[in-house]
Amino acid sequence: MAQDLSAADIRVLETVAQAMRLGNTRQAAALADTSIADGFRHPLLFHARAVWLSEQGRYETALLELEKADALSVPNATIKNAMGICLARLDRLDDAIRAFEDAAALQPNNAQLYSRQGWVHELAEDLTAARRAHERAIELKPDYAEPLGRLAFLAARRGDWPNARTYAARALATDAHQPAAQLALVTADVEKGTFADAEQRLSALLAEGKLTGGDRYIALGLLGDLRDRQNRVGEAFACYARANDEARRLHVPRFSSATMNMLEAARDLCAWFETAPPLPYRKTDALHSAGETSHVFLIGFPRSGTTLLEQVLAGHPDVVSLEERDTLGDAARAFLTQPQDIEKLAAASDETLASHRELYWSRVRKFGAEPEGKVFVDKTPINTVKLPLIAGLFPDAKIVFALRDPRDVVLSCFRRRFGTNATTWQFLTLESTARFYDAVMRLADLYRAKLPIEIHDIRHEELVADFDGRTRELCSFIGLGWDPALRNFSERPGLGAISTPSSTQLTRGLNREGVGQWRRYSEQIAPVLPVLREWVERFGYPPQ
Repeated sequence: MAQDLSAADIRVLETVAQAMRLGNTRQAAALADTSIADGFRHPLLFHARAVWLSEQGRYETALLELEKADALSVPNATIKNAMGICLARLDRLDDAIRAFEDAAALQPNNAQLYSRQGWVHELAEDLTAARRAHERAIELKPDYAEPLGRLAFLAARRGDWPNARTYAARALATDAHQPAAQLALVTADVEKGTFADAEQRLSALLAEGKLTGGDRYIALGLLGDLRDRQNRVGEAFACYARANDEARRLHVPRFSSATMNMLEAARDLCAWFETAPPLPYRKTDALHSAGETSHVFLIGFPRSGTTLLEQVLAGHPDVVSLEERDTLGDAARAFLTQPQDIEKLAAASDETLASHRELYWSRVRKFGAEPEGKVFVDKTPINTVKLPLIAGLFPDAKIVFALRDPRDVVLSCFRRRFGTNATTWQFLTLESTARFYDAVMRLADLYRAKLPIEIHDIRHEELVADFDGRTRELCSFIGLGWDPALRNFSERPGLGAISTPSSTQLTRGLNREGVGQWRRYSEQIAPVLPVLREWVERFGYPPQ
């Protein structure tokens, strides 16, 4: 918005801009405060205040200032970029991506804006989109170290070691300390067994003291992986605990509140369902908006083998699958904010149910899956908690429940490095991981008793021991003919887009490396074994 500026106004703006250029954001914000209090309104003043607030971690307030700046300004890439950063820090990832896209539309040759898009796509675990954005950044600026390092790390995540090393070398040629490139090389060294190289690189990285935030979390976790491969399990466990402490410190402002506590939410649902009568769900035409699609929800608990199952089923010519996307978010907000809200779903009109199904299928397609005419597999382990929504909205859907030795599951959740969200926040201590597992399994038991759902259990250990037999049973339950292509899951090109920590394991094909891992750490996990004992016995796993 154009405005006439006096000579005094111009001097104020020049002084604020100079302070920002010199990195003196506190002075710039103070000058802006004074001018705004005097009645002067200009985008730069609100932007200056937002930058200072962002540096203090006050992203909600900073975003409000940026919105004021945006309203006063012609479309401005700098403001859109700053808004994208705040939105990402607030976990509003879709909005952040749109902000960076808007900024890039204004400055299409600005490589940094594409790199920022890639960063947010990584936070959203959309690794294919992240890779495309980072690749666009280096098309515009071939020696740009940040996206080169991120591409190296993404390649390492999917087990593409040649590209991991190539991108890392390019990044380090420009910036010898680029952290993502260094961590990609460490990942490759640990995976390939070149432990001396991994040790040297990790020791140097951690000794420099330059790693911050998420990079230090990853480095400490990789040190744990290295010690694990060296069979130094006590040291490995200590490294995993240090890494998780780092993540807790980073994210405690976001996830320490009661509203973000998934463990307490699961317990509250357990308490409600223990006394609730069976809900009067009714059969309806739940699949109309996806054509003749057959519908499968693949659930259980994270690290129970759901990624392997999803990739196996995705190899079938009649299957389309979607990996860990929030397809039920709209329904959860409407019918699962409080346990008693489930009664609203049981009593909902056909029109309301149809509306939520349409929202579900629109999300499915937004995430890149086209289910019509196929068997659609929606794989999100923690949708176990949302089984009442599935039963109410999709009463004809088949439920596949992945099981694995609870001790291996809990140890794996504690050891692996996830993007931090309300679910994975629980995995940052061993005790909360075990108690969350216990709560989710109790909830699943109650759902089986109270909901009209059809569930097929499949054990990871049995799948590994008798792949053809177990997959034939699974296909029969779903309504598929068995196909030999199911055996070729490790050769599927889609492995590179897997967002969970399982991607490199899947490239090695079917193996027993994850079976019984807990025994090596039995001393370290001893404090939580009493929490898991009931489920070990119920699922028929040997006590020792």
